[in-house]
Amino acid sequence: MLRDSMQEFGDPDSGGILSPPGGGCLHEAFDAVAALLGNAVAGVDHGRTITFAQLKVLSDRLARRLYEAGVSPGDRVGVCGGRSLDALVAFLGILKAGAAYLPLDDTSPPRRLQAMAEEAGVQTVVTLPGSVARVRRIRTSVELPTDGGGGVGDPPLRTAVTDQDCAYVMFTSGSTGRPKAVAVPHRGVVALAASDAVHQRPRPTDRVLHGYNLSSDASTIEIWPALLAGACIVIANREELLSPTALEQRFVEDEVTVAYLTTSVFHHVARVKPEALRRLRFASAGGESMDPALARAITDACPGTTVVNFYGPTENSVVSTAYIVMPDREPRSPMPIGRPLEYATCHIVRPDGTAVADGEEGELLVGGTGLALGYIGDPDLTARKFVPHPTESDLVVYRTGDRVVRNAEGDLEYRGRIDRQIKLRGHRIELEEIEARLRADDRIGEAIVDFDGHSLTGYVTPATPGTPIPTDAVRADLAKWLPAPAALQKLIEVPRLPVSAAGKVDRKLLSQLIGPETTSAPGPALAAAPVVGGLLGTLAQIWQNFLRVWPGEDDDFFAVGGDSLLAAQVVTSTCSTLGIDAKHGTSLVRCLLNTPTLKGFAAAVSAVNDGATLAQTPDVDFATEARYGSRLPEPAAVLAHPFDPRHVLLTGASGFVGAWLLYSLMNRTDAVVHCPVRASSEAHAGQRIRSNLARYGLERAWDPERIRCFPGDLAAAELAEPLARLEDKLDLVIHSAAQVNFLYPYEALRQANVEATRKLIQLAAPRRAPVHFLSTIATVAGFGLAGVHHVTEEMPLAHPELLTMGYGESKWVAEEVLRDAARQGMPVAIYRPYEIMGDQLTGASNTETAICSLFKYIADTGSAPDIALPLDLVPVDYLSDAIVHIATTCESTDRTYHLTNPNPASLTDMLDCMRAAGHLIQQVPYQDWVIDLVEYVSRHPDAPTAPFVPLCVDRAKIGDMSVKEMYFEGTFPTLGRDNVERDLADAKLTCPPADTALLNLYLNHFHAAGYITVPRRVA
Repeated sequence: MLRDSMQEFGDPDSGGILSPPGGGCLHEAFDAVAALLGNAVAGVDHGRTITFAQLKVLSDRLARRLYEAGVSPGDRVGVCGGRSLDALVAFLGILKAGAAYLPLDDTSPPRRLQAMAEEAGVQTVVTLPGSVARVRRIRTSVELPTDGGGGVGDPPLRTAVTDQDCAYVMFTSGSTGRPKAVAVPHRGVVALAASDAVHQRPRPTDRVLHGYNLSSDASTIEIWPALLAGACIVIANREELLSPTALEQRFVEDEVTVAYLTTSVFHHVARVKPEALRRLRFASAGGESMDPALARAITDACPGTTVVNFYGPTENSVVSTAYIVMPDREPRSPMPIGRPLEYATCHIVRPDGTAVADGEEGELLVGGTGLALGYIGDPDLTARKFVPHPTESDLVVYRTGDRVVRNAEGDLEYRGRIDRQIKLRGHRIELEEIEARLRADDRIGEAIVDFDGHSLTGYVTPATPGTPIPTDAVRADLAKWLPAPAALQKLIEVPRLPVSAAGKVDRKLLSQLIGPETTSAPGPALAAAPVVGGLLGTLAQIWQNFLRVWPGEDDDFFAVGGDSLLAAQVVTSTCSTLGIDAKHGTSLVRCLLNTPTLKGFAAAVSAVNDGATLAQTPDVDFATEARYGSRLPEPAAVLAHPFDPRHVLLTGASGFVGAWLLYSLMNRTDAVVHCPVRASSEAHAGQRIRSNLARYGLERAWDPERIRCFPGDLAAAELAEPLARLEDKLDLVIHSAAQVNFLYPYEALRQANVEATRKLIQLAAPRRAPVHFLSTIATVAGFGLAGVHHVTEEMPLAHPELLTMGYGESKWVAEEVLRDAARQGMPVAIYRPYEIMGDQLTGASNTETAICSLFKYIADTGSAPDIALPLDLVPVDYLSDAIVHIATTCESTDRTYHLTNPNPASLTDMLDCMRAAGHLIQQVPYQDWVIDLVEYVSRHPDAPTAPFVPLCVDRAKIGDMSVKEMYFEGTFPTLGRDNVERDLADAKLTCPPADTALLNLYLNHFHAAGYITVPRRVA
């Protein structure tokens, strides 16, 4: 508890807090500046310029587009790309729409970007020109306006946003193993822009360097003070920041006068060419401790430059204190972090909250106008870190965790961390975050990470004594979540961790444990030279393009951030770069699964280049796989009540269909719905489900009293404990979770799609809770090749040997496992839907499907295949209501339901709607169209249709046709719907016909969401 007697620093006349002149919101302050300066240059990027007037017009237009796309005040909008003039437009446009921006820098690993977007609840992204949106599962993508910057913009939006609302979200390292999303309000950034305590505020005549990545909170001080002062922003590229000579040239060419540098860049310049900063009137360093000797080198070489050491956490709008390095005196050691800026307050307290004495170390607490709003989605952490001010009950201060002391001159000096958070190459990193990630690995028992001032070393013990830890693979796995500076230079396996008399790990003794029995995986700085040249070098570059990590030859593709979609993109790019026939794509993906190292993948690519045939996927023993494999237990004394369920287990609630099933369960039952989710905590699981509901406009369904979310992975070896506890109270199971992948072989999907189903049967069996299983019409594709033209719902499943995709095979086996259990008395129902599309009101669809990617490809290229492809489109709200109705009103006695559209459309019908909307489309013979498709994807390996190309290239088991042709009219069997019609007869549920109205609903949604670009002549 904080006490009253806290030592406070600040302007004595202002109480340490000053209201910035003008106040208000960032975009309002900018518009006022733009009205005054008009055609003055606001930004320069290597010859390209943008004026204040252009920036205003383009940001107004973006704000209008965001509003039309459904962005509301308070939303968080992602910005995909790097520092650029376009990023300035995006930030301003988002703010003008009343939303907050989240930079998603495209140099970050894709999995980290995805985690950030999910943590912040991003549903809409703006993708900057020349960048790729690497974030999936979003609702809307909005294009950045690039034309007409010199004209009159759309009328500015009037949104109910105040300076207390969130302006942007930045991420910091988190001790829970996940990044922390900090929400920073307008008032803090406006105050930062108004501050001039050490003459740092840009003047209208200044040119300010912009060199921080957008995902760094320090980019804030480069952007907003410059724009709000009427100064010009000068963008530097990465190569210039790494070379003092090149950096000096940028200063000269663009007449830079102000540079807020990372401490690492500042030190590098001081060592190599300190005079490079001579032309600046102001230069600062921040992010790490400043070296006094190197600071002196700068001040000696640049006597006319004001040099400042900045300090501040993200949670207090970037900068809280500043210290001017005086050129006429020897710098103090350690270099002070100075005194608060005008809008900040600083307090030093002991562990018990009492004020420290003069010269005594304590924890630094900061407050003032710049204080953040807290951590998004983590109220507990917010309450622990943002605590009440001891004397003013309406104010809050932030516990930095930094140890400081006030020196005799009244300046603050940094003495280290109270916890174990460090600054490394300008990034704030919590060692606990790395340790949490290490301990999450099943092969590791305990983990400790140590920092020697320059690099990170990890120490780990095996989970099972005597079983070696693959330290290189474990270290590489960290790249999926952690920023590059958090990479371990060494990972050392030790038999045990030394413990002190107090029961804590004795870090001083760690180095003594390193002996012959220890193993070490070197990090990037200690590894062998990077793979360059030859086939390995070419493939390494391709991996880096998609993973944002440069791999070593023994690095595991999936451990360094790869997943199934990225595997498809890497293989597509490989085939294109090396001129490999696309027919080898599926085989190469499967080789990447089997031998996921760069070296192993190179061997497979080399074999294909040499004309060798890659090893075939082993045939599946369907008869053996299809058995449940256990006897059901005796029924419990109290059986399930599916017609009035109290407790329902819903899997896949973080997906498209799962969101709607959850919505239907909330509307049609009074049950508590239990949702296992891949997550780090219950709070994180709940946040993922809420975000997924919001993506499809279903936020109103959220009820924390009835929706119980918890971490649980059905593909894991053992059921999560919260799942196991449901055994004695489940009334109903709806199993919609699946790993959907059209490239992976059966074995790669077996755990997620088959074994998970077995586990759910085991969980539901004691109470005989019915299991309702969401399958796919792909399980009956073999009938068509066998010459069967019509398949009823009661027809026994057959012909698995004619299926071509591991996904279809895995769902076929899962169906049969359920039927085997049903023969022992397990209540089971199986649903085979066709193309699941958006709801009947909004049309909001899951665009990460094969059919949606086909529509997009046709719109983007103007080329469509001349084929008889049925469009059996099933609205997702009809599907979910139908499943919940059947599950809660009908006996589940091993029934199958074909949830198809009784009045399907054809691809030709959709083409007619697209043409009527202004799309210019030409139909091409199928084989010619496939050739064009393969060529297009080779040029655009990250196109949405890339993962589905093998459907058009891979061959069926029999007959001269592709996998896709198995689903053409005349080949794929028609499907009976007797069970569906009977059991929905009294439900007043009717599947709407796939007519022009329904097709236009979906096309309009694609246009509004930015998935398909509106034709210009009708825009």
